[in-house]
Amino acid sequence: MLQRILNRLNDLRPKQLLMLAGITAILMFMVIYIGINLASDTKEIIVQTEPEKKEVIQKTPVVVAKVNIPARTRIQDSMLQIKEMPVEMVPEGAITNFDDVKDVQIKVSIFAGDILTIHKVFNAKGEEGFVGEIPADCRAVSINVSEVTSVAGFAKPGDKVDLLLVEKDKYSVTTNLILQNVPLLSVNQDMAGSNVFDESGNTTSAITNPTIATFALPPQDVLKLISASKLGEIYMMLRPSNPRANYVPEMEYTIDSITKPQPVEQPMPAIPSNPTPVLPQLPAVPTTPKIDIILGDEIVQSSTEGAQVQTPGAANSSLPAIPSGSNQNFTSPPPPNVPLTNSPIVNSFSENLNN
Repeated sequence: MLQRILNRLNDLRPKQLLMLAGITAILMFMVIYIGINLASDTKEIIVQTEPEKKEVIQKTPVVVAKVNIPARTRIQDSMLQIKEMPVEMVPEGAITNFDDVKDVQIKVSIFAGDILTIHKVFNAKGEEGFVGEIPADCRAVSINVSEVTSVAGFAKPGDKVDLLLVEKDKYSVTTNLILQNVPLLSVNQDMAGSNVFDESGNTTSAITNPTIATFALPPQDVLKLISASKLGEIYMMLRPSNPRANYVPEMEYTIDSITKPQPVEQPMPAIPSNPTPVLPQLPAVPTTPKIDIILGDEIVQSSTEGAQVQTPGAANSSLPAIPSGSNQNFTSPPPPNVPLTNSPIVNSFSENLNN
């Protein structure tokens, strides 16, 4: 078939070929024009039918965040707005009324334009109350705090803190790190640490006037904290969200007061170069008169043989001393071994015997 058409075209004259080319061009132009008109008609139909489709779309009012709302913030009316949204775009559990979320504390951050849902606003543990926040192996314990000891109120429920014990005496202060990585459950009975909005709409994360802090601790650490709170003042150290180490070695620091009195060194007593020993004085022994008893030519008792040094209160084993009633001086007898031949007493005694 194609070969016949080619043979027929070869048989045509030049004038006939020109006429055929002109007819072909006219036909192509007509086809293009008709196609363009059909395309424009289709666009007009689409534009006319779009308003009809918008009227058919169903919408529902939902609560949308007007500003960025940080986590653990109590919702206020000024933070929200009602917006009409297509039903197909509304997520499951969307909030549709201000009263459902008024003064409720959200658990996650919500950005401006987000639709508020039950899962973003309400905490599943809220049904269990405060005990639902306590870990299974811990106990809740509370101590007194202040704006200074609680890191100016920036330590909020859900944060982790380290606890310090500060002991003071008259002239020094000692600080010890007693507990680390302690969960903070509540401050002033606030279990979530609500963010506060000021008049300009800015949020502050500090808790005003903190007085009581509640921690979750194992029972043995509860005893340690209560005992430490009676010794001194407890300070909290707020840990970062991603600390370099969960625990650090135990630390202690003591500082002395500048008014602490310094000990005075006592001078050593002077020691003589050549000390002379002092001997104790012995009590004076009274002298007793010396009396010899002579029987015949023998001395029965001599004062030199029976003399003893008498001490006060001691028994006297010898004959009692006979004091002399006169001032007459007695002549000491000769020694016992000396013969008494020429003694006047012996001679007198011998004459009496002879008579």
